[in-house]
Parts: sequence; structure tokens; C-alpha cells
Amino acid sequence: MKFIWKIIIKIMKRFITLTVILSLIAINVVNAQNKKHEERWEKFRAEKVAFLSSYLELTSKEAQDFWPLYNQLEKERWAAQKLRREMEEKIRDSEESLTEKQKVDLTRDFAGSMQKEADIMIKYNEKFLKILPASKVLKLYKAENEFRMYMIKKFRDKRKNDN
Repeated sequence: MKFIWKIIIKIMKRFITLTVILSLIAINVVNAQNKKHEERWEKFRAEKVAFLSSYLELTSKEAQDFWPLYNQLEKERWAAQKLRREMEEKIRDSEESLTEKQKVDLTRDFAGSMQKEADIMIKYNEKFLKILPASKVLKLYKAENEFRMYMIKKFRDKRKNDN
């Protein structure tokens, strides 16, 4: 009996050791992926800033006032878009299992998330107009759209070249 316990303890020690090693490997892989994602996001952000800076031709005073405001807009817009994407997931994943009242509530929540995005843009449009001429605010909107199209094309070209 004592011999069997020694074998069981030995097996358990190996199992625990293996579990710890595999857990550490998994943690390292996740951290590496997060770091890679952050690096890609920073590269994207730097490219966008360079694109907008070039396109808008801001004076130093305009740039000093514009960038903190634009960065805050991006944070608020990102949060609102994240909320909308969560709503889209709810719609996609649970539509059939919802009661009629839950469906009505979900439609209202979804529309509200879109309204929040619109409210953010209206608020920041007015703030931009206080620091930039209207022509540059319009250029900003045009530049954001052109940058989005540029990035989509770049992504598609990269995917095509990877295949």
C-alpha cells in the first residue's frame, strides 16, 4: 500500500509540474500576442497622426489645441464603438432566445449606442470649430475617410500578397 501511495504522489508531482509549465507557456504566449497587438495599434496610430498632420496643414497653434482634443475624441469614439459592437454581438448571438420585450429593449439599446456616437461627433464638431476654421474641420472629416480607405486597401493588399 505504501508503494502505491509513493507512485501516486510521484505522478501527482509530475502532473502539477507539467501543469505549471504549460500555464507559464500559455501566459507567455498571451503576453506576446498582447504586445504584438499593442505594437500594431501604436504603428497604426502613428501612421494616422502623420497622415492627418500632413493633410490638415495645421499651424503650430492649431496643432497644440487640436491634438489633445482629437485624442479625447478618439477615446470617447472608441468607447462608444465598443459599446455598439457589444450590442451587435448581443443581437447576433441571442436574438432567437429573447422575449419580445427583450428584443424591443435591445433595439432601443442599439439605437441608443448609435445615438451616443452621433452625440460625440456633434459635441466635438463644435469644439473643433472653436479652434479651427470650418474648412479645416471639413478637411479633417475628409482626411479620416481617406485614411480609412487607405488602411482598408493596405490591409487587402497585404492579405492578397500573403496568400
